[in-house]
Amino acid sequence: MARMTFDDYGCAMAKYNTWQNSVLYDLCDQIGDEERRRDRGMFFKSINATLNHLVHIDRRILSIMKTGNAPAYDAHTQVADDFDELRQIRRELDAEIEAFVASDDRDWQDGYREFTGVDGITRDLPRPLFLVQFFNHQTHHRSQITSELHKMGIDYGVTDVPLTPDLGL
Repeated sequence: MARMTFDDYGCAMAKYNTWQNSVLYDLCDQIGDEERRRDRGMFFKSINATLNHLVHIDRRILSIMKTGNAPAYDAHTQVADDFDELRQIRRELDAEIEAFVASDDRDWQDGYREFTGVDGITRDLPRPLFLVQFFNHQTHHRSQITSELHKMGIDYGVTDVPLTPDLGL
């Protein structure tokens, strides 16, 4: 049996990410706009703001992986006010991420990028590390939302990577 490569990891996690975002948006659709916008004491206050944050940061990280550069950072950027529009942007972004990691162009994996963290320290980091951060960041904030859904009595369901539908490994 062949070993799982970094490229395989990227493809598997991109597919997992798409699946989990689909489940998340389906459940968030069920709770309605008022509940999505309610200040729940989350880091970004509401589910809606957290969903927007995820799309904003995903765009930044994807840009770093593609070009080595990132758009300006604003933790409170609102990508879309309308849930259906945000959901469509999320779907398109997930498809773009899957296409990027499945691409034959691997030159981006050779690069480094200077990155200043929230701690103010600037580091020279390999661009592939941002792929790992990408999925880590997604999981972190999705779990904040799933905790809120759980408080509302909503069962999020399965989150295990090996159970990703159509994983193809």
